[in-house]
Parts: sequence; C-alpha cells; structure tokens
Amino acid sequence: MTVLIDRRTPGAPTALTTFAEQEFEQLLVSRDPAGGPRGFIAVHDTSLGPALGGVRVRRYPDDETAAADALRLARAMTYKAALAGLPLGGGKSVINADPRTEKTAALLAAHGRAIGLLGGRYIPAADMGTGPEDLRVIAQHTPVVASAERDPSPSTAAGVVTAMRAVAARRGHHSLAGLSVAVQGVGNVGRHIVELLRAEGARTLVDDLDPARVRDAVTRLGALPADGTDVLLADVDLVCPAAAGLVLDAERVDRLRAWAVVPAANNALAGDEQALRLRERGIDYVPDFVANAGGLISCEAEIRGVAEFGDRLAVIGRTTAEILAAADADGVDSLTAATALADRRLAAARDRTARA
Repeated sequence: MTVLIDRRTPGAPTALTTFAEQEFEQLLVSRDPAGGPRGFIAVHDTSLGPALGGVRVRRYPDDETAAADALRLARAMTYKAALAGLPLGGGKSVINADPRTEKTAALLAAHGRAIGLLGGRYIPAADMGTGPEDLRVIAQHTPVVASAERDPSPSTAAGVVTAMRAVAARRGHHSLAGLSVAVQGVGNVGRHIVELLRAEGARTLVDDLDPARVRDAVTRLGALPADGTDVLLADVDLVCPAAAGLVLDAERVDRLRAWAVVPAANNALAGDEQALRLRERGIDYVPDFVANAGGLISCEAEIRGVAEFGDRLAVIGRTTAEILAAADADGVDSLTAATALADRRLAAARDRTARA
C-alpha cells in the first residue's frame, strides 16, 4: 500500500497533513503489500536540485513519531545542501523497524519501490541502520542512489572535525592538539571522529549504548571511557553528540561545561530555543546541518562519479566561521544565523527559476 501526500492534496490524515504542509513538498507513506513495518519518505525542498537524504531504519514508539523524524531530518538536509554549496535539495526517509531483526531484502525492496514512484526527486543514501549493501538492494527499484559504492561515514567525521578546528580557532587554538573532546556515540561516524581527534593530539572521552564499541575505542584508539557518567556534561573543551538526535534538552544545556558543541548527530537540539540558551551561556554551537555535511558532500561526489573530493570538505570550516561571526555581529544564535544564510540561498535559487 502506498499513499502519496502532497501539500496540494486535501483530505490526507490530519497529523501527517499538519507536518506535510509546513513547507514540505511531499510525503510518501509506504508499506509492503504483505504487511510489516511502515516507511516514510519526505521531500522538503527541491529548489536547488533533487532531494538527497539517508534511509534510516530505526524502531520508533509509533508511526507518527517516525513520520515526524523523517520530516524534521529532511528539512535539515535542505539547509545542509544549501550551506555546503551543493546542487541538491533536502529529503529523508525512515522505516519504523528494528534494523537488527526486521531489516530484510524484501523490506528494503518495498521501500525502494516507493522511492521509485518519485521518479528521481528523492535520492536515497546510507544512514543510521543502513549501509552500502542495503542501498544496492534499493537501487534495483529506483533511478539513482548514493553511498551504494562507498560509506559516507568517514567523510561525515572529517567534516565534523573540520568544524571543530574552526571553532577552536575562534578561541585562539591553532589546532585541536591538547584539547579535550567528549563524543557521545562511537558507531560508524563517532568511531572515525575519535580516530581523527586522537591522530591530531586531542584527548577524547567516549560513551555508547554498546559497551563493545566503548571498549574498542579505548583499547584501539586510546580514548577514555565515561564510566557511567553523562559524557555530554563532562569537564571538556568540546562535546560532540554523535548518536541519536534531540539529546541537548534544557536541563543538559544548562549543565554543559564545554565551551563548544559540534554535533555529528542530526537534530542534536531537543528544541530550537536551546540554540539561544547556548549563546546566552557563551557556548559556541555549530548547527548539525553545517558540521556533518561531509557525508552529503561524499554522496554528491559519488553521484557525479568523482573519486577525489576531500578538498571540498574545507567549505565546512569556512561556513562554520562565517555563521558564528554573523551570529556575533547580529546578536543572534548560530542556528538563526545559519538558517538565515540558507534561506537566502534558497530564495535566490527560486528567483532564478522564476526568471527562467
């Protein structure tokens, strides 16, 4: 069963329509004919090009929460592409399933067929719960995919560390050597972040829901374990949420001891208002859609058939510095400054389209 919810189409289910009408172009709801987990494919904005975003397989409390996550993540992808200077729009898809027990080739194929209905408006990529092998299954049913040939995680990590360097430079540090960084989550991206930080001479404190990942980071990479304490509240220079989103709520923000937050995780803030609170506390915050754009840059290069693109990650550092400087000059938080810059670029693209 496949239902296409378009912002121009009345009569769709109330909760989903509410989300879809908030600037989004389309929301596709799909389910395999034999039943099973439901998938949600969100297209936020295609002013700059086709929407690109990962396929996330994760167990949510309910389908409405899953749909809300797809929409929230798709909107962030629009801003991510705009600020990275890429000819792409924002999209995302989620499957409400446990990736360890429910992710099957049949499930991925059904999701791929639903994506195929969009005719290339949405380009899927790897995300939480999926990898290149899963994208190869989806690729059999949709015109184009990204990250089927290479894992974008190392590029995501490299971009996050590039943003960290830009923040450190604001504080008079010429490198990350000697600084301390707390990393929450040492999965595909977090593990690479720790590896890069250690190579640069930074001290790292780590935590993860999977104790085996922590042990690996400690024994192989020389990280320190959080040992049951809240790693985001550690007495460090920078913190890096690199697992699930919505972790920086009001209580945590008020108790942070770091002077900078550079997330690898999407939607790290539990609410946009937390960006203002971070500014009030004198904590530099790099919006996640700026810091973690390296994976998107990798995916866009793969689509174009470009093998070497590492030099393009430097845009993340430049954008980080520009946004934090603009926030200081305008007296606003960095999320507001970043969104304003992205909106200007999107408006310019729409204006060019209208003139053409």
